[in-house]
Amino acid sequence: MGKKFKGCTLARQDGWYKSHRESFESGRVYEPFLRTDDVPSHGVKSKVPHFRDTTRLVHVLSLNELWMYLHLANNPFVIDVYEQYAIPLDTSLAIADMLEVKHPVYADTRVPIIQTIDFMARMMNPEIGEECLKAFPVKQPEDAQKLRTAEKLALQEGYCRLEDIEYELITSDVLRTVHSQNLDTLYRHRDLPVFLERVANRWLPNFFGALSDDRHARAAHLVERASLATGVNYDTGISIFYNALWHKQIRFNWSQYLRLEKAASDLGLGAHAA
Repeated sequence: MGKKFKGCTLARQDGWYKSHRESFESGRVYEPFLRTDDVPSHGVKSKVPHFRDTTRLVHVLSLNELWMYLHLANNPFVIDVYEQYAIPLDTSLAIADMLEVKHPVYADTRVPIIQTIDFMARMMNPEIGEECLKAFPVKQPEDAQKLRTAEKLALQEGYCRLEDIEYELITSDVLRTVHSQNLDTLYRHRDLPVFLERVANRWLPNFFGALSDDRHARAAHLVERASLATGVNYDTGISIFYNALWHKQIRFNWSQYLRLEKAASDLGLGAHAA
């Protein structure tokens, strides 16, 4: 059952926030402050299996959020992603006073609304070899330019500055791409059963061998050849192929729609340099 926002009190919000923060404790499953059944949306809302934690579903509240999550999940430096990450109310109120902007409130009770950041990513900084946090709010370009939206984003950015968290606003124009659609296609193939991982170690050299013989052959034909040489059926070969693309074991031009009837050369398929 979704949260009841009508007649919301500070005590009710505090309870939601406490549950949210407690979910960060060791051994607990992360609980986003807002879930798909909490928020009415005119767009696409969905629950997506977490890219690593099999016990967890990720709550995305729009198609843009889904695509942003897929990009984060495919980033090798991302350790975890926390969607609908809540900012402490006392902090956002203080920032609103400092910036001289009106803090969002519930229309009926005038209770200040806890603000959330669409995605908070725990990442490895490759330059210093240490973990860090980075916030990613996601907005439509036209919405981000509206004064009231800009004020709400300023609360999020102000919180990140106080907590020494990197902040990057992502707009939908950089997400509505062929790259994102390809990630959507490949996401369900991100994991292979253990026995297929061993098969994949034999399949991939066979695929690269077929590719070197004819780089202009259709991708489907190369998958079929590699599968025959490995002794697996075509569908299994497709799973291994998609998994290898997700994990960047096969070079791929992400600006091309992933269509198996296309020539390997058109898709930019190849072996990554060692």
